[in-house]
Amino acid sequence: MSYPKIVYPASGGTPTTLNFTYPPVKKAGAYPFADLEAVGTATVTVSGKRQVWFMRTDYLLRVTLEVVPWSDMPAWSAFIGWAQQGGSFLYYPDASATACDEYWLEDTNGSARSSTPIMAWNPTMASGTIMMAAFEITLRKVPGGIHSS
Repeated sequence: MSYPKIVYPASGGTPTTLNFTYPPVKKAGAYPFADLEAVGTATVTVSGKRQVWFMRTDYLLRVTLEVVPWSDMPAWSAFIGWAQQGGSFLYYPDASATACDEYWLEDTNGSARSSTPIMAWNPTMASGTIMMAAFEITLRKVPGGIHSS
C-alpha cells in the first residue's frame, strides 16, 4: 500500500496530482469509514416526546499530517488555495489503487485573522524537526459525488 494522493479538480480542467510524501497520522478507522455527522435538528416536546428532523449524514475525513517536507509545501499551498474556493477533488487513500471519493475542503483548522473568514490555513513547524511542516485538514464527502472502487 502506498500513501494517499489528491487529484484536483475532480472533473473538467487539467488535473493536478498532489502525492503525500508521508502518510497521515491519527487515523480514526479504516477508510472510508470517516466521522459521520447527522445534520438536522432534534427537539423535545412539552409532553416529553422527541422529534427529529433529519436532513442528511455528512461524511467527514480528518487528515492529520505531522511531517510534510518544506519542498512539498508549494504544492500543498496551491491545493489549499484552490480548494478554499469551493472546488471538489478526488482523494485516493492509496495512490497506487483506483479507489477514490470526491470531497470538498471543509476546514483547514487554522486561525483566521479576517473578520469574515471562510477558513484559514496555518501550517506549523513539525515538532522536533527541521524543514518539516505539520497541519490538519478536514474533508467533506460530496453527496452523490464521484466514487470508484
